[in-house]
Amino acid sequence: MIKNNPISWFYYLNSMIDILFDTSACDAYYGAPMVNARLPKYMDARKIFLQREQVSGLLKLNDLRRLRGLLADDLGSVYVELSFFLDGSGNRVIKGKVKATVNVICQRCLEKLEVLVRDNISLGVIESEDLASGLDSTLDPWICSGYKLSLSELVEEQLILCLPIVNHHEDSDCANGLDYQAKVSAKEGDSSKDNPFAVLKTLKTGSL
Repeated sequence: MIKNNPISWFYYLNSMIDILFDTSACDAYYGAPMVNARLPKYMDARKIFLQREQVSGLLKLNDLRRLRGLLADDLGSVYVELSFFLDGSGNRVIKGKVKATVNVICQRCLEKLEVLVRDNISLGVIESEDLASGLDSTLDPWICSGYKLSLSELVEEQLILCLPIVNHHEDSDCANGLDYQAKVSAKEGDSSKDNPFAVLKTLKTGSL
């Protein structure tokens, strides 16, 4: 038996390590969760669900091109926790959460506004859109037709969906500041219209 044979036990452990940490199939394959580590770009969709992988780590905002275009800047990171498994029907499921603090533009004063965005992930991975009807109603479809599952695209999509539709400071001074600017602009417009010298200048220009 293995437990009574040191040599067999040694080879058994080495074979298990090769299976769990095989990186030949995918350059950015991730073997075990590492909190606060940088998240890999891809994971091997052929293995992670069978092996019930878990991953956690950070993605930089400046690596998320589509999301970056909706923000005031690309400073900061996204924290991600994901679990991969097969459900009772054999569907490939991703559960987890994403969380990030981002800067957006306040729609009142047009200054930066810090917003916390977070979302719980519940996805069913399918190879084509036609298979979405076979998923449980609690799962949102995520299409992955190849063996490389892009984590950055998945996280970016979830964050875009949970961004607030309207962004503004809660502080009343934000709105007051905007009202002040509007009043100043209106006053300047009225003063130029009522200025007799402005009318005289117009008549003089016309006579030339």
